[in-house]
Amino acid sequence: MAMIHPHMPFPPVLHDDGAMTTVVTHPPQSLDGAWLMTVSLPPALTLTPRGGQFVLARCGAQSEFERTEHWPTALRTPLYVVSSRTAAVIAGVESIWPEWELAIPVHGYDHNQWVRELTVGARLNLLGPLGQGFVVQSQARNLLLLADAARLPMLFAIMEQMLDQGGRVTLVLRADTLGADLRSRLPIPVELRLATTDHGFAQQLPDTMRWADQVAAALPNDAYAMLVEPIRAARFRLEPGFAHASVEADLACGVGACLACAVSLPDGSRTRACVHGPVFDLATLLRR
Repeated sequence: MAMIHPHMPFPPVLHDDGAMTTVVTHPPQSLDGAWLMTVSLPPALTLTPRGGQFVLARCGAQSEFERTEHWPTALRTPLYVVSSRTAAVIAGVESIWPEWELAIPVHGYDHNQWVRELTVGARLNLLGPLGQGFVVQSQARNLLLLADAARLPMLFAIMEQMLDQGGRVTLVLRADTLGADLRSRLPIPVELRLATTDHGFAQQLPDTMRWADQVAAALPNDAYAMLVEPIRAARFRLEPGFAHASVEADLACGVGACLACAVSLPDGSRTRACVHGPVFDLATLLRR
């Protein structure tokens, strides 16, 4: 029978305003450039987030210097959803609370030091999940993942979803090396193609695009333009629904009101990453 974990003196709480107080059960740890942490959630929470969606964590100034000089501490900090579990076992004890694994963004790294210093039992007030995440297309059977090591966790959920549906997954990973911790997170059926240079990464694209039914990418924003020509070579045009990408932006309010997350589109207009992203259809972002 599930019981309250003895090392969690403050249980997670769902508040009337829609926010929730979560509890850190696995503190932030580095995974080949990515920073991952796990929080326990209120048992009443029924939301199941998609990988690539985000939550907003309420943060406060951690020092007198931050209170007077570092204005971003007045804002909430975005954390990306990596995976979710409906139940958890913490230190051998069954928990009554579900868990979310969260990634600390690479974008805005210097503003996130306080998150990386959280310890087990720390409370974290979250809003979310917010925005759009990665979704396996109904007709897709062959999924191509494109990522660098620091952003790969954004694709863990869609990777698992495709494998659970009996599909095939190939990962082209841009990384100098592949650490044991990151390798251990890759399911055995995933075909890994490691590219140690940008040129080597680009060389992998024409071949892998030919058989892909769907592409999911987590790369720096300026890398997405290079995907257009390999897609056109394999499919004649960049069709809506074929490729989706996680876009890095300043996710401040979560509702599109502040316009800090505005993303430029090919027709000169702008869209809001916190509402219509941060995962976008590449056909929306780039000229087809």
